[in-house]
Amino acid sequence: MRLAKNAFVIALTMLILVFTMSAQTLRSDNDPRNTAPTVGTGGPPGGPTGLFTVYDGQTLRKGEFTFSIAYSNFDRDPGNADFTEVPISFQMGLNDYLELFFNTDAYRAVKINSPRNLSGFYLPNSGVFQSGLGVTRLPAIVLAPRGPGTPVIQGAIFRPANAPFAPFQYDGHSAGNYGFFIPPGALFGFGAGTTPTLGPPRAGGGNGADHFPGVGSVYGSILPGLVLRTVSSGGGNCPSTSTVPNCQVPTVFTLAPSYLPDAPFINREYGESALSTFTVGAKWRFTGPSNPIGVGVIPFYRFYADKANELSGFNQLQRGASPGGGRGDIGVIFFADARVRKWMNISGNIGYIYNSSVKGDFINGKFTMLDRPDELLSAVAVDFPVNRYFQLITEFRALQYVGGRTPNAFENNPLDGIFGARIFPTRWFSMGAAYRYHFNQQDRDSFDGSSGNLSTTVGGTLPQTITTSWTGVPPGFQVSTDPHGFIVQMSVGRRNKRLTEKVNPPANVDGVTLGETRVTTPCPPGYRPAEGSNCSDDMSVSVTTRASDPDNDVLTYNYTVSGGRIVGQGANVSWDLTGVQPGTYTVTVGVDDGCGVCGTTKTETITVAACNCVPIDAPCVCPTVSVDGPSSTTEPGESMTFTANVSGGSDITNITYSWSVSAGSIESGQGTPVITVRAPSDGTTNVTASVDVGGLCKSCPGDSETAPVATVPEPYEVDEFGPLVNDDVKARIQNFYLTQLNPNPTAQGYIINYGTPQEIARREKQIRDAIAFLKYDRSRVTIVNGGANTEGTGVRTKLWVVPAGATPPTP
Repeated sequence: MRLAKNAFVIALTMLILVFTMSAQTLRSDNDPRNTAPTVGTGGPPGGPTGLFTVYDGQTLRKGEFTFSIAYSNFDRDPGNADFTEVPISFQMGLNDYLELFFNTDAYRAVKINSPRNLSGFYLPNSGVFQSGLGVTRLPAIVLAPRGPGTPVIQGAIFRPANAPFAPFQYDGHSAGNYGFFIPPGALFGFGAGTTPTLGPPRAGGGNGADHFPGVGSVYGSILPGLVLRTVSSGGGNCPSTSTVPNCQVPTVFTLAPSYLPDAPFINREYGESALSTFTVGAKWRFTGPSNPIGVGVIPFYRFYADKANELSGFNQLQRGASPGGGRGDIGVIFFADARVRKWMNISGNIGYIYNSSVKGDFINGKFTMLDRPDELLSAVAVDFPVNRYFQLITEFRALQYVGGRTPNAFENNPLDGIFGARIFPTRWFSMGAAYRYHFNQQDRDSFDGSSGNLSTTVGGTLPQTITTSWTGVPPGFQVSTDPHGFIVQMSVGRRNKRLTEKVNPPANVDGVTLGETRVTTPCPPGYRPAEGSNCSDDMSVSVTTRASDPDNDVLTYNYTVSGGRIVGQGANVSWDLTGVQPGTYTVTVGVDDGCGVCGTTKTETITVAACNCVPIDAPCVCPTVSVDGPSSTTEPGESMTFTANVSGGSDITNITYSWSVSAGSIESGQGTPVITVRAPSDGTTNVTASVDVGGLCKSCPGDSETAPVATVPEPYEVDEFGPLVNDDVKARIQNFYLTQLNPNPTAQGYIINYGTPQEIARREKQIRDAIAFLKYDRSRVTIVNGGANTEGTGVRTKLWVVPAGATPPTP
């Protein structure tokens, strides 16, 4: 009841968390595939998003959740066991990559059709109904019982049918006389008048489980070996002390136990239980939510309400409630899927479950009753989302028992095929059904070609050896029948709204404007435009585009020209027509908002004409050339601008500019009327810029201009003092700030102290304290250790002002 309440609290908390979340990435409304939780059972836990037992690559999105209830029937061997479970689960999405899930069995029923194949029916508190005999306790092969003294028989021994009844935990109860008159001391070496007893358990089974004398197998564990067939040795050949009619002898038996890993201790032909197994875990997808390939991992923890520590818990385990692992089980399953078509998805799983051993508290300590096997799971599935309402599912899965474990005489690693479909009346509600086929049940085909031979010696006045041989199914072994099952599931929850596929209206070009509608080609070398001709060397025309989009999407502009080339991108570009021949040329502009150039386009035309040119050697009049420099003094290292002015003359359309400077360097503008010059950083000279103007008459002169450059500033000392009391030092510092630093906000103060290390340290402390007391800006001064005072004794302090750009003083 307590665990049921805890499960309810967990589910309620998860539900509250769900309602505090909001959606992120929306699924497309055109995607027909819907999601639902897995049912699990028969190996894999249910709960994570997936198919019936296979986990696909999908996870719930943030804010989505699902409740699921199912009815699952499946068969397992040995024992021809028919399991019926009602798993319920809850899952919720934390974000687009991670979901949490919780799963439990609301109801579990186990029907054992072949009880003689399972060791749980051979325990001292078990019985099996046999026709003509009623309910009897079956014979078994057990570790020899113990009693007073040291027993002679240490290994396996045959325990005849109808041994004394003993309740769990069996320890200390009579082991019976094993077919001999009491006292049986001669058989077990306990001494006359003693009776062998069950237990107590002792450590060291050698196979992960401990020893349970008189109860369990010689291989360890509380489960005994099976006796499938006995024969009578004949009256006169039985030992004289035998009390078993005709001296029953085992002819087909196992030393190792036989058990169902899902319900190893079951001793009811029909057992029911509820809320015994709980699983919590997460499904974490690594790839993006829109990626057609989903890859991730599912870690989980599985624990059990019923334990073997007490009679009530073990009674539930003997009903088949669960394996009863003491510390619970830890599992990790990797999943991957690929959306190969809109209507087809392939999924694959591989995982490992580490199962804990079953332990029990006994009078003499805690002992391991069974070392459970670990589980290696693998599965592959294909599902077909025919449309948003119907999904076909095909699954194939294998469960392999691995790791160190108590030997299982008839261990069966099940292979299942699951074939079914899901219906989604709406996105958040699903119903599904599937048929479950068990491929490798323990039927007659499982023993094809197998054979056995067993000899048993019976003591007595006339020793006799009985030999039994068989081919195929061992005598007494009950094969499986109708080993298949089915799954029915229903889920309901919350799903985020789908992303509606909207029509993207095209973007249109509303207009295109050219900077010029007619340009003229330049004159060839040796020629110039005739007087009055309007010709230019610039063959670049601006193109301005106006476009609109109803959705305000980001637009990409596309230009197609019949001559020349487009320079730049976006709505404002240049059309370079350099090198084209005279004629008519077009530019066509379109815009792309994601659907391609699917809207209207615009085309504009430009005319390229030839210039009216004449030879250059025609009479020439020199123009006036002048150079303008900066109007004020330029600081060292700063830039200055010089401009060449050309006016008048007979021909100035093809002139060129060649600049030179007397100092500094030309940074930009060479070949143009305006240049930018970087002044020398040392401030030692002015800069003269000279220009030669080409393309004129040979005798036409150029011009130059000189611009002044300021000198580099120097630091200067403003005060010096020796040993002083604190107040005098404070006055000197106050005067330094008020008269020197504050009026010069770009200057930096340097304070150099000379003396012994102790004197310098004291003087620096006086200065810092004075600055702090006066609340001046400490960053305005730099305090320097000048070393020893070479000008005398005692501390010496010098105050310097360093203007901006000046080199600081050195001691």
